[in-house]
Amino acid sequence: MRVPRARFEVLAEEALQGIPPAFQKLILNVEIAVKALPGPEAGRWRGSRTLLGLYTGLDRAQMQSPLSSFHEPARILLYQRNIEAYCEDEEELARRVRTTLRHELAHHFGFTDRELRERWPEGA
Repeated sequence: MRVPRARFEVLAEEALQGIPPAFQKLILNVEIAVKALPGPEAGRWRGSRTLLGLYTGLDRAQMQSPLSSFHEPARILLYQRNIEAYCEDEEELARRVRTTLRHELAHHFGFTDRELRERWPEGA
């Protein structure tokens, strides 16, 4: 299923607003953006059809470390076409956007993919 970019961005914004307030307060210096497909920023995953999102940059603890120097904002990329490919309707699309955003925010909070698979298998 496909939706216009503007609709996908609304779904991403709704997913962000759906994050519990206690966790929203912990989000520090993170940009959230939408791209059609993974590009050079995805490294070895460039062009992947299975990569749904990507977190780049320092995690929250690293950003707050007195040893860290100035840094660019962390970035969450949601890959619209890849997410859409897994969905049959808009309800499923909204759910997949929400799960992908939460997965990438977990990286911001310092979780590795392995930890996510162990602690939150449905979101890993």
